[in-house]
Amino acid sequence: MAEDADFLFDQGLSRVTRERYQGIWVKYRDWCKRWDEAPLPVTEEKAIGYVVTLASQGVTDGTVRHHMAGLRQAHLRAGLPAPVWRDMAKLGQIRKGMARRRAIQGVEGLQRDPLTWRHLEALHRAWEGTTRDKVMWWAAACLCFFGCLRAGEALAPEKEEFDPGAHLAWEDVRLEQGKCPIWIRVKIKESKTDRTRQGAFITLHRLRKKICPVAALLKYMVLREVGQGPFFRYENGKGLTRRVFVAEVKKALVSQGMDAAGISGHSFRIGAATTAAMNGASDEDVKALGRWKSREYKGYVRTGSRAQATSAQWVTMAPEEKCQGEEGAAPGE
Repeated sequence: MAEDADFLFDQGLSRVTRERYQGIWVKYRDWCKRWDEAPLPVTEEKAIGYVVTLASQGVTDGTVRHHMAGLRQAHLRAGLPAPVWRDMAKLGQIRKGMARRRAIQGVEGLQRDPLTWRHLEALHRAWEGTTRDKVMWWAAACLCFFGCLRAGEALAPEKEEFDPGAHLAWEDVRLEQGKCPIWIRVKIKESKTDRTRQGAFITLHRLRKKICPVAALLKYMVLREVGQGPFFRYENGKGLTRRVFVAEVKKALVSQGMDAAGISGHSFRIGAATTAAMNGASDEDVKALGRWKSREYKGYVRTGSRAQATSAQWVTMAPEEKCQGEEGAAPGE
């Protein structure tokens, strides 16, 4: 009975979130061992010590927030009352101090900058050509931006075996039937915003512009042989991972004379939400675009000077569709 309860408890979180919390727990447990402290319960004194250690490692308050959520989850799993962080006044003041220090140092804005339309144009110039790798990188960039995805949601896993039941595969990409498809539908099986793992379809539309997600994906699909494994993969069958992809994105942007210090795997999702908002999309439209169920989307909309490189060349992207059936032709049909 207890094992069944633990299993169902874990299933209340997405696979990605479970893995993140597990990593947080291991890190916190190791910290407790160094100080000869029992991990649970997490008192305010222990929380302060752990947060100060994280601050010394240069993490942001956003990362600290993830750690606090992971520790709260550890309490619940152990059957202990969940700590109420907001009632820990000294801890809250320390976290405010962390955020203020990073803002003063000018680091906060460098963590995750939005990848805007201007960045896409630079990537298109850098990767314009016929090499298979460049075609793949460009297709991945278009899917992440127009699909409002984190790079990790579209690419091969970093430290685990590829799982066709969880990761993007060839059969997850569907084309409109016809010789010249005007849309491509991509099935995202797991994401942080999909805690029940129902899956969702993202529909990309053909644009009458040099930057077109449908054209980019079709060009890559012609070069990629039909087969198993990650959808984005090299000729040797090795999948394109988030780490490698972000490194290539930064390299390409720098080659075009752009600052890439704040570009990360989240930058495509931040850029899509920001671009949509700056071009008139309503809050509900932005939430639907990124498949958000809460007000968390507000943290992804950047309207400051660093985001004003977006242009009016935004297109409306279809909102989330639950995976209730698949339409269109599969690739290669």
